[in-house]
Amino acid sequence: MRGNVLVVDADYPHRTSSTKGGSATIRSLFLAALFNALPGREVELDGLLHEHGVLGSQVSNPYERLPLHRYVSLVESAAMKFARPFLGLEMGVKFGLADLGPFHALLTSSGDLRDALATFSRFQSRWQTQTLFSVERLADATSYSYRIDDPAIWPRRQDAEFTIAGLMTLVKQLTTAKWSPVEVHFEHSVANREKHLRNFFRAPVLGSQPSNRLVILNEDLDRPFSRSDRSGDDRLKTILETHLLHLMPPDPVIRKSVAKRTAEIIARRLGQSSIDCNVVASDLKMSVRSLRRRLVEEGTSFRRVLQETRQARAEAMLEDTEVPLAAAAKVLGYSDTATFSRAFKQWTGAAPRHYGRKEL
Repeated sequence: MRGNVLVVDADYPHRTSSTKGGSATIRSLFLAALFNALPGREVELDGLLHEHGVLGSQVSNPYERLPLHRYVSLVESAAMKFARPFLGLEMGVKFGLADLGPFHALLTSSGDLRDALATFSRFQSRWQTQTLFSVERLADATSYSYRIDDPAIWPRRQDAEFTIAGLMTLVKQLTTAKWSPVEVHFEHSVANREKHLRNFFRAPVLGSQPSNRLVILNEDLDRPFSRSDRSGDDRLKTILETHLLHLMPPDPVIRKSVAKRTAEIIARRLGQSSIDCNVVASDLKMSVRSLRRRLVEEGTSFRRVLQETRQARAEAMLEDTEVPLAAAAKVLGYSDTATFSRAFKQWTGAAPRHYGRKEL
């Protein structure tokens, strides 16, 4: 049973390159986590930054925008270079409230954990663009989901584990060091990693899921923070939020084609909810007829955009040979493995079971 969902717009082969990832960006303040997790490696890290096209001026300004694909690729490369398969988790432990600068006071002035995470979500799209950050409330728990929209930015295992581990660190600092989530999900496979991840999060960990997710008990979210005087905190929170919203304006609006916007909506909904022309047209605030006409004018169709988006996500997922076909089929919205396999072979000429093992 699904609850109410609020979307806030938010040793395997290495595919991510400087030519992939479009215009998505991330603030350079998150690079602090990488340096904190690798003390004494500054010279080698400087070399990696240069290799991935990250300038020194971008590192020194915490609010500078970096291309998201370069950042993700940089972290994956660092994990391999320094033989740290769980580098993302190490970064998450090292990245806490203090690293968020003025956001530290903003979050700690919240009334409870749910309020703090709602504030976090409001700034997500200003910290990192073209990224899903959604909140789904059920009867006993609420899930906080994170996923980069662009399937070309892959692999992104370290980024996913850093984000969820970092979110857990923030929750612990706001509540208690003994806190643990109900469940943790990752979009990548956790085969041969599950035990370590389970011990780290002290909760069940599932892999090959539609998105990266931290599930938190509602009673933990709604327990008031221990404050003797809330009025001062509420006033401070309002002032800080106003200043920070002006300090970090959203990315400039770039006019996108209808096909591009359609693909983004499909990518965001894959594995989350049903996808058809009616749903996408509603999201775009246009009629189905208008959507189909605009797509034809741009030389494509809804069916083709859906297929291309699924194909891109499928190819990215199957680069990781440990992702079960059944899991991939479910994420991509296919009713069974056989249907997905037939579609994949039509796209690529290769059976999905062999795709991840081909020469890249």
